[in-house]
Amino acid sequence: MSDQTLPENSPERAIVLRYHEIALKGDNRGWFEECLATNARKMIERQLRLGRPDLEKLRVPTQRQHGRILIDTPWNERVRDALERVFGISSISPIRKVATERNALIKAALEEFQSYVSAHGFPRSFRVLTRRSDKALPEKSGEIDYFIGGEIKERYPDLLVDLEDPEMTVGVEIRFEKSFLWTEKYQGPGGLPVGSNAPVLALISGGLDSPVAAIQTMRRGSAVSFLHFHGAPFIGDDVLEKVKDLVRITNRFQPEPQPLHVVPFGKIQERIALASSARMRTVLYRRMMIRIGCELAKTSGLHAVITGESLGQVASQTVENLSTINSVATIPILRPLITYDKDEIIAAARRFGSFETSIRKGIDCCTLFADRHPALRTTIPIVEEHERKFNVAEMVSEALSNVQVHRT
Repeated sequence: MSDQTLPENSPERAIVLRYHEIALKGDNRGWFEECLATNARKMIERQLRLGRPDLEKLRVPTQRQHGRILIDTPWNERVRDALERVFGISSISPIRKVATERNALIKAALEEFQSYVSAHGFPRSFRVLTRRSDKALPEKSGEIDYFIGGEIKERYPDLLVDLEDPEMTVGVEIRFEKSFLWTEKYQGPGGLPVGSNAPVLALISGGLDSPVAAIQTMRRGSAVSFLHFHGAPFIGDDVLEKVKDLVRITNRFQPEPQPLHVVPFGKIQERIALASSARMRTVLYRRMMIRIGCELAKTSGLHAVITGESLGQVASQTVENLSTINSVATIPILRPLITYDKDEIIAAARRFGSFETSIRKGIDCCTLFADRHPALRTTIPIVEEHERKFNVAEMVSEALSNVQVHRT
């Protein structure tokens, strides 16, 4: 039996997705819902196809119903893994579809309660929670809670009713055609669906910060492409392989994996280092990266550059230095982690699954030729004086002409 086939006479199963922030979108809500439904379908199909060439043509039916997204596919760990990475979802429940009729609802609720007990053991307390999207039954929500909960309580007299903090909940959603029952509710990642905001370009190194910044940007609805400045020939390809691994991890959070652009940057850094003060080099490197990133983004149809910078975390991230770096930008520079401390970034990296890869040994190109005591408070006139010693436009053009594109 395949993952997509139900045995004869088994309960009809599906999955319901709930959202929160999308509900605040007013007249645009339908468009956001459709974006979320499409992303959920693509993420599930992509996950189910892993290692399964026989599922190449798999299509998972999805539909929007009364503030919910309904996924017509059986629940399993692969599906759960996919949905827990779909931004825009507030919670997820495997559901059973039931005829909207009193006795059918009672019978199904008793069976689902027993299935819960088989999987998790007998709960100390419970409640029934009904939501009536359609007035398909004459009873109000509280009355449906009462007649279903009463039958469960009669079957299990030692079971406590707790309306405030129950150990388990039997959820009921009333529909005209078929209603839904659920006993499990999993937290989603929240945010907005990828694709509901303009696409952007993230600068990605081999460290902890930039993958987290990219994923946080996806969580606000933007598809993210990637740009890495590779310190070759002074840095080996092991760092590049590490970055590719980080892009693979990060791409798991968007329905369409986006490319990695690689700029050979070592020789450019060497020329900057030979023409400038050691204390100024890191800021000069960052200004060059921003120039290159902005031009690449514009030619790629991307609307902003994302960095993993956090205010005051290192010398180049003081207010003064960030201001100096920003001054060369020709499109917005977004910094999702600007107020994060290192512990918060580490916690997010662990949550997103990038931590172990990020801490693998590797040299960041920004450390090449850098001074141990870089300038903390640069100004635009001072850095421009240094930049007059080398051909900025030529370096940007050279970098863009040597961009390598990788699909991970």
